[in-house]
Amino acid sequence: MRPFPRSLPTTLAAIALGVCTSCTGQSVPGSSISRPSPARGGPGPVAKAGATHSRQQPGGRPDPRYRPPTGFSELRAVAGEVAKATGRKIHWRLERGENPGPLVSIRGSVKNCTIFVHPVAARQVPPNTWAFLFGHEFAHLVEEQGDPADTTPAKELEADISGARYAMAAGFRLESFLGWVLTEPDQSSNSHGSLSKRVQSIAARFRIPQTAIQAQARRYSTRQAPR
Repeated sequence: MRPFPRSLPTTLAAIALGVCTSCTGQSVPGSSISRPSPARGGPGPVAKAGATHSRQQPGGRPDPRYRPPTGFSELRAVAGEVAKATGRKIHWRLERGENPGPLVSIRGSVKNCTIFVHPVAARQVPPNTWAFLFGHEFAHLVEEQGDPADTTPAKELEADISGARYAMAAGFRLESFLGWVLTEPDQSSNSHGSLSKRVQSIAARFRIPQTAIQAQARRYSTRQAPR
């Protein structure tokens, strides 16, 4: 398994984008790593919105694309940066979810919402990836893009696009996120459509060459290849 311990399934990237777990309630099977106790969070330190191309990324952290988070506090900071980039005042908190459980889910409204992240993925998935996952979840609340009880591929793609705008405005890299997603097999469902087609649609919307995404996918594969 590339970005995750072998005890986690190979479909986590697909769950992240291809099957939005806040909409479907799909779970990630349990792992051998015990679930840490929940930790409440709040808006962490935020970086000034605006795309950046430097290796020193939002919040003064090292390049967040290929490494695991330095701690749960970094995930709070990432969520805070993305929340600020929405342009809305969102009252949110970040907590560790259940194991087994979804990779990421959100409950509540912009006035009071909780984001739950899988406790193992919280230690493994790169911060850059989390920025786009958080953006997608915030989009469902801020722009009402997809009722969790009645979603469609079109609504999910709208949340993808808005969420990507938020994450990029906070300085995170879309081509790296899409490359990370493509390290997993294609997945498809009636409610969310095809994973690979959504990646293509997002790339087309932001005019990101497929060659750039494929290069990022190869980089993730190389970094995560078993030794």
